[in-house]
Amino acid sequence: MSTHYFIAIPIESTELVDVQQTILPYYSYRRIYRPEEFHMTIQFLGSVDGDELDEVKEITRRICEETLPFTLEFRAIDHFGRPDRPRVLTIVPDASEPLQRLAHSLRHELVDVIPRLDRKSFVPHVTLAKKWGEGERVPYVPPEFHATESVEELILYEVQPTHTPAYRAVDVFPLRRPEEDIWQSRLKFLT
Repeated sequence: MSTHYFIAIPIESTELVDVQQTILPYYSYRRIYRPEEFHMTIQFLGSVDGDELDEVKEITRRICEETLPFTLEFRAIDHFGRPDRPRVLTIVPDASEPLQRLAHSLRHELVDVIPRLDRKSFVPHVTLAKKWGEGERVPYVPPEFHATESVEELILYEVQPTHTPAYRAVDVFPLRRPEEDIWQSRLKFLT
């Protein structure tokens, strides 16, 4: 079995855990994501060899160095699949130009290096649960919520399907620090 990889934004918002716990009783899923597994996939890589993985890291590092941190806001629950038995339960962010720009730049360059990569449209979401179990969804009124997530890095994950958690961070790519943060760091050393 070959090792698969993906590049994602880690999601650490505790509000999303609360939303997940509130809505799960209305669904029937076999795979519930743990809070430490929450992420927003930017690009699934699948199986890549060592040279390709090195190129992926180089491209990701460069694009992250060109991208300022930004914030995502979440207010909506969504799903993939049939409304009565959705195969994937998600939380989606509000529209975000910085997110779209980052995803487009990264995906565009990665496809040039690894042409066999998945070229499906980028649909930003955080998976809460998947693999429908038995029964049908119980009707409910989705809770109102407003969660935020500061995006300051991308992570290259390795998929480990037989482990818990199922994803292992292989490399971290910080986004470019704003000039004022750099100057404040330098000022600490000068005083």
